[in-house]
Order: sequence, then structure tokens, then C-alpha cells
Amino acid sequence: MFRLLGFDVHVRYGFVAFLALIVFLYQDTFGLWLAGGIAGFTLLHELGHAVAARSAGAHAAISLDFLAGYTSFQADPARPITRPERALITAAGPVTQIVASLGVLAAMGVNPLSFDSIRAAGDAAAALWWAGPIIGAMNLIPVLPLDGGHLAMTGLERFLGERALRVMAIASLVITIGGAVALFAFGHSGFAVFVAFLVLNQLQLL
Repeated sequence: MFRLLGFDVHVRYGFVAFLALIVFLYQDTFGLWLAGGIAGFTLLHELGHAVAARSAGAHAAISLDFLAGYTSFQADPARPITRPERALITAAGPVTQIVASLGVLAAMGVNPLSFDSIRAAGDAAAALWWAGPIIGAMNLIPVLPLDGGHLAMTGLERFLGERALRVMAIASLVITIGGAVALFAFGHSGFAVFVAFLVLNQLQLL
């Protein structure tokens, strides 16, 4: 554990193992940059959540674990967090990751909207493109436990109350399995671990 910007940051063994697995699987400079990019941008992502939570009067802490980072926060009993504030806290993570990574790529002279520009810039740019804006955007997919799913659930709570979690968990499971079938049908089996991670988390919410 260490402290950064006033937040406790817990680095779990699973996070280190995940980064080591990436390096082992690729065994090239792309893998090294990808592991480093994921480490840095995941931390920035969680700092985005934590800073937004602190601005809402909550105490926040960060944990980095296998395939994911988590920011837990506890509101001040005298100042409950409103639904819009929770939505802002949720959105702050992926927005921070995407904006920061786009800034890094721009500083490298890379156009993130051009595959030719990314390929021409080499392994570092390609790895940071995946670790930054792509993973950040994927996190906005409206399925739990991704941030996009929590944003959707925050909206549903207004109409469904406490039932929103179960409805969102079932919808997330259906969407994830349907998406996985489509991905595998088109030969994108590399997302299997990510899909399994999502499904296991969704089943725990039912």
C-alpha cells in the first residue's frame, strides 16, 4: 500500500500477476508498453473516481487487482451523496483515463482516430492506444460491473428503486453473453478472459 494525492492505494498480488501475464504472453516491446500503460492508466482512472468522490465529501481508497481497479468511498453521514454526484463519480474514472491517454498520444504525435498513424508510431503508441482510450471506452459499455453499467443503474434507480440492481444484473448478463457469442462467431476469442470476468461478477449480483 502507498498514498497518492491523499488516497490509500492498495496494490493486490492479482494486479502484479496480471501485468506479468501480459508481458509473458507477448514477450516483446508491445507487451512491456501494454503492461506499463495498463498500470498507469488504471491508476489514473481510479484517481478520477477518488478525486470526484472527495469533491462530494466522501472518503475514498483505491485497490488495484486482477483485470480491474476499484475505488471504494464512504460518504460523510452529515452529507449524503446525491444521485447526480454518484453518476459524476462513476463517469470521472473513464473520462480521466480517456482524456489523459489521448493527451499522451497527442504528445507523441499520434492521431488516435487513424490506424495508419498508430501503426506508424510503433509498439509504444499501439500499446498506449489500447491501454488508454480503448479500454477506457470499453469501460463505458452499459453492463455491470463496468462503469457504464453503474451509470445505467443510477438512471434506473430513479424509476425502479432497489429493484434496479437485479434488473441491471440480469440485463448485463444477457448483453454480455450475447456479445460474447457474436465475438466468438467472428473469431475474436481473445476476449474470453474478459467475458468470463464480467459473467462471474454479474452472477454474484443475482
